[in-house]
Amino acid sequence: MPPRRRRVRQVLLNPLVVIAVLVLLITAGWFMYTGRIGTFAQARPGANLLPALFPGVASPTATPGPSPSAGTSVAPEGGWTAGHSGDAKTSLELVPGQMGAQALKLDIPQYASGDVTLTSPRVDVAPGKTYFFKVFATTEADFRLLARKYHKDGSTSLEQLRNPVERPGTTAFTVSDAFNSGDTVTAVEYVFRFASVGTARVEGAYLEAADDVQPPAPAAAGPNVIPNPGFAGTQPNQPAFWSPYSSGTSTVESGRGEDGRGSFLWTRIGNYQNGEAKWQYQPIPVTPDRYFRFGAAYKADREVDVVAEFELAGGGRTFKNLESVPPAGEWTTISEAFQVPDGAATAMVTLVAHGNGTTAVRDYSLTDITRPGPLRWNQPLVSITFDDGWQSVYDRALPLLDKHGFKSTQYVNASSIETPNFITGAEVQQLHQAGHEIAAHAYQHVDLTSVGADRLEEELRKSEEALAAAGLPTDDLAPPYGRSDPQVDWYAAKYFKITRGTDDGINTRQNLNPHDLKVLYVTDATTPETLKEALAEAKRSNGWLILVYHQIAAPDASGSQKNTIAADKSTITSDVLATQLQLIDESGIQVKPVAQAFEQLQGP
Repeated sequence: MPPRRRRVRQVLLNPLVVIAVLVLLITAGWFMYTGRIGTFAQARPGANLLPALFPGVASPTATPGPSPSAGTSVAPEGGWTAGHSGDAKTSLELVPGQMGAQALKLDIPQYASGDVTLTSPRVDVAPGKTYFFKVFATTEADFRLLARKYHKDGSTSLEQLRNPVERPGTTAFTVSDAFNSGDTVTAVEYVFRFASVGTARVEGAYLEAADDVQPPAPAAAGPNVIPNPGFAGTQPNQPAFWSPYSSGTSTVESGRGEDGRGSFLWTRIGNYQNGEAKWQYQPIPVTPDRYFRFGAAYKADREVDVVAEFELAGGGRTFKNLESVPPAGEWTTISEAFQVPDGAATAMVTLVAHGNGTTAVRDYSLTDITRPGPLRWNQPLVSITFDDGWQSVYDRALPLLDKHGFKSTQYVNASSIETPNFITGAEVQQLHQAGHEIAAHAYQHVDLTSVGADRLEEELRKSEEALAAAGLPTDDLAPPYGRSDPQVDWYAAKYFKITRGTDDGINTRQNLNPHDLKVLYVTDATTPETLKEALAEAKRSNGWLILVYHQIAAPDASGSQKNTIAADKSTITSDVLATQLQLIDESGIQVKPVAQAFEQLQGP
């Protein structure tokens, strides 16, 4: 057989290529059969507990919830409400959606202070069941998703949820939540919170009882080490172990208040020019590498910073901003975890205001959730990963990796093999034989959070099967676009041991989550200083730094970045990559593919 025909035959018989062709045919047929409707994430037939947005359609289990803030307007279609707690204007209307049905459009033409909210109908839930909420959103403004839960004892709680940060734009993306009602939760509402002008659309919202979701793990139990968290004290405005603090130029008032939930502390700033104001408690003795979870509830007219402050054993202080939370018109629960840095002798976490307005706080807690055993791993590690299987990685990145003896992790989509701009089946095998890890990036490059459960499982199952059939079994997944949710997590755990996420940070023994590995996402804006600091932090903490790359373009004649394939900030040039690989080499940190690094870190 002539060499050219033999190579074509080998390519066509490669399991990755054969299965990829089948997937393309199956997908094309699926689109023709469903008209794409079936590809969207949606509740199972008859399972959606939320009322539809169409006029005149209602659910017997859903009733409009109470307005959480002033200036509320009610939409007649489905019981959604829009409101604001400060100086803002809002309107709510039905408009055409991107998914073939209707969407709710929230317009915020004027904003000065407080929060703006869009609240779903209140839905009753049964005890001891797991529920899954999902909605498609299109927004010009940043928002936070919150869950308001109604409890059997008559109380309510409003919790800020952790969802991926999205860039405002014109494309719909999903936000979601999963929870188990236990024996206390009787009903739930979802709240979108904004703090700026702009518009937002939501569509395709559903809430259903579901077993194929992974709710967040319950918070670890332990004693609250914050002194006097109930703010008791003999003086009206001086709770024991607590004191007001302010700096800079402004007018600051502070005090202690009471309501039906007990005591809270408040701070009011006027005539602000610079500085900050907060309530603080006596710092807690700590040792490096201990892991803590901080919790609090707050109300505020403006954005508030959640700051961890550490006194160093050798003198001086260091600070870490854990989060910046938006204005809140009602009591909102927040939670953040942090690891004590090297040299720290005490820790204190506070909510800090930097501008005119009133901030109130309560329910402070600080719990030591340090894992048993060694506080840290015995060495730092770096993993270098590339997404999508671009041909430019094989052509331009591989020679640079070989120069340093670095082995990478290549997250590939089976459907892209042997297509323009992507690597061939033979090249995948060559990478594997050279010691690079071939890992899963789903079957096709689709947002797994946006498709139905059947399509979701198919994407993950066939991705795992395709690689195994090609002699490349893997337990390692990186969801396309870094998009995941409680349902994606559940199905991913069926087929893979580890999942790479998109949250920025260094993985440590204390914060390691095998199903949400932290990363440094490299773009054309990543500077050498940014990489140097990440490598230094990995060394300081004996942490695991995972770098995420995409396309590698050739530099133009001037040496500047030039994207030769797609207009995407994730593309960097080969000379920039060469500089970054040299920095990694100079750091002296061992480089290993993701799966090998993970297995090594599980050892003693």
